[in-house]
Parts: sequence; structure tokens; C-alpha cells
Amino acid sequence: MEIMRKNKQKKKHSYIYIFILIVILAVVLTITYKNNQEGTLQIESLDENLIIFIDNQRESSQQDINPSFDLEEGKHTIVISKDRFWPWIKDVNIKKQTTSKIQPFFIPQNTSGLLIGETDPEYTRIISLFQKDITATSTLANIPNENLSFKESITAIDYYKNRQDVVIISSGDGIYALEIISNNIQNFQPIYRGKNPIFVKKDSSSIYVLDDNNLMLVNY
Repeated sequence: MEIMRKNKQKKKHSYIYIFILIVILAVVLTITYKNNQEGTLQIESLDENLIIFIDNQRESSQQDINPSFDLEEGKHTIVISKDRFWPWIKDVNIKKQTTSKIQPFFIPQNTSGLLIGETDPEYTRIISLFQKDITATSTLANIPNENLSFKESITAIDYYKNRQDVVIISSGDGIYALEIISNNIQNFQPIYRGKNPIFVKKDSSSIYVLDDNNLMLVNY
């Protein structure tokens, strides 16, 4: 009887081990399958403390630069923001086992600037900058023709910072940062609002603005 009892216990233990192995195998296969169906979203940004929403779900605030996320294959809506800056929004199509890279840009909600008077020793030199072609045709060519009337309303254009996928434009009563080289323009952020401004770029973070005979330096 004791031998039979021991055999039953051994069989019981064997069943438990087999069950555990099946569970482990199922978990491994599930994880492997899931990983094979996912792709990686890489956010290329040197900015820290970004607030990131993916499909309306907030991720923890990212302290690291260039954060990445594993996402299921398909279309995802990404919203990235910083405190006191306009949010950046992008629809991204994630492909499995592929890294999709995005590069947000950020314009302050309240840009700063100063008025440059005629007595300023740099006034004449700066004014002369506006006499050149500030609607660079080669840059305009990168803007899609879907909205031709908007394209024709642009009075000045230049690249934003050192990027080729974002431009600064003046149109109507404002100056804006505009995302280009994209199937659909999704990011259009204001830099300055006035009457009828035009601008020339000073450097990677500021522009000279001429608006209603007022000359200004605007930082963004």
C-alpha cells in the first residue's frame, strides 16, 4: 500500500511539473507572438520632461532624451507636449518588427521679443535683409499643393532651425512653424500674431519681424 501511495504521489508531482512547463511554454509563446506583432516608436528629441500621450493614454513623463515605445502594428495617434509650449500631434503607422522615428518640434505659447528702433546701429542693416527674396521658391516647392490658395498667401518662408521637414512662414496676420514633407500637414504652430508681418531668420532660435513699419526681434 505504501508503495502504491508513493507511486501516486510521484504521478501527481509529475502532472504538476508538466502543468507548470505547459504554462511557462504558453507564456513564452504568447510573449514571442506579441513581440513579433509589435513595432518600435522612437521619439527623436533632445528635450527632457516630455509629456507623451499614445492613443489618448498618458505615458509617464519621460526624463530621458529619445524615449522609445513598443506598440502594436497599426495606426497610432501620438501627442507630445512640454510645459508652456504648443502640443505636437502626429498619426504614425507602426509596422511590426520595424522602428518608426518621429521628431517633434516645440514653439513656446508665449514667444518673447523686443522692438528695434531706427536709432539702433543695426537698424539699417537689418531692414536691408527684407529687400532680398524672402519667399525662396525652392523651399515653397516642398509644401503640398492641396491648398493652393494658402500656398499663394505665403509672404516669407525659411527653414525652422536646421531641419528640412519644418518651415517658418508668414501668411496673413501671423507667422507660423509648419510641418512639410508629409502626406498630411498635422502640425501648424503660431510664433507671432500681428497685422501683416514678414520675417527673415536671424539664427536657429530667433527671427527679425517687420510688421506695420515696426521692426522686432522675436525669439521662439
